[in-house]
Amino acid sequence: MEKNKKMKKLLPAGETATFCRQMSLIMDAGIPVYDGIESLVESCEDEKSRKAFENLSETVRDTGSLYKAVRDAGYFPDYMVNMINIGEETGKLDDVLKSLAGYYNREERTRKTIKSAISYPILLVCMMTAVILALVTKIMPIFEDIFMSLGTNMTETGISVMNIGLAIGNVSLVIIAVILVIIAVSAILTFIGKSDTLIKIASVIPGVRSLNKKISSGRFASVISMMLASGYSLEKALEMAPSIVSDFSVKEKIEKCGKLVTEGVSFPEALGKIGLFSKMESRIISVGYKAGQLDSVMLKVSEAYEEEVNEGIEKTVGYIEPCLVGILSLVIGGILISVMLPLASIMSSIG
Repeated sequence: MEKNKKMKKLLPAGETATFCRQMSLIMDAGIPVYDGIESLVESCEDEKSRKAFENLSETVRDTGSLYKAVRDAGYFPDYMVNMINIGEETGKLDDVLKSLAGYYNREERTRKTIKSAISYPILLVCMMTAVILALVTKIMPIFEDIFMSLGTNMTETGISVMNIGLAIGNVSLVIIAVILVIIAVSAILTFIGKSDTLIKIASVIPGVRSLNKKISSGRFASVISMMLASGYSLEKALEMAPSIVSDFSVKEKIEKCGKLVTEGVSFPEALGKIGLFSKMESRIISVGYKAGQLDSVMLKVSEAYEEEVNEGIEKTVGYIEPCLVGILSLVIGGILISVMLPLASIMSSIG
């Protein structure tokens, strides 16, 4: 099975959410899992998706277990597979599928927010590359030919100014090339499933580290809510939660929280000791814990973190965009000035 998983790419969060929602609707309607997957096979227009559902259908027919089907498929996230196993064991598969659909919908919204936020800065970087490359390789040589054709030698100051312009252009191209390489490497790491390595590297940046911590804290709250709503114990939820968190410092805190709860410390007290949430959030969680509403309170906390993450991304992009535009303007302006000043000096000497 491990080999199978390595060969196949995991489904995106959006498609995983859709599958869980469809299976939940099938179970709500009282349709057996096998018949439900057969219906999905018949309704699929995409040949690749149809083949995937056919494989699932065959495994469900042979084993009678949705868990074994998604496990053997190899393209579903481990967390989803484990939760479906829990749902089958506890007889709450329908509730688990609904919770999973909500969880992966939130994951997809966060992914889309990040993707849309970085698209424009990446486009600006590409535009900067194209403009500066054109100036350095096409425009500057044309002006040099013009200077030569005028039959007038440039002053040392003019030569120095033009050389500075060329240096600015070349340095800018090198910097942009490094940025593009970083973007390409990041995309490759994400594609081959090495996103944890990427996150570990990116966490060195203060803003990214803070944002990733909020994402991880929101995921933790969402998972605790989902597992408690599915009938699992808090201890078991804390045991599984670290596997879905990408921030390593948050992962360690969750593991410490689970250890404290196992030793007899109450969940709110354990959260207070690890410092994962703010004092206000910890107080709200404490009230929900005492009232027996911990699952719903943790869900609200995860939703609040999702809003904070979205706002943080928009705020960060709000700073990046004008900075990139300003840098682009300065670089292009510097290159053009380095060309125009010597030209103006030559024209005045001719006149």
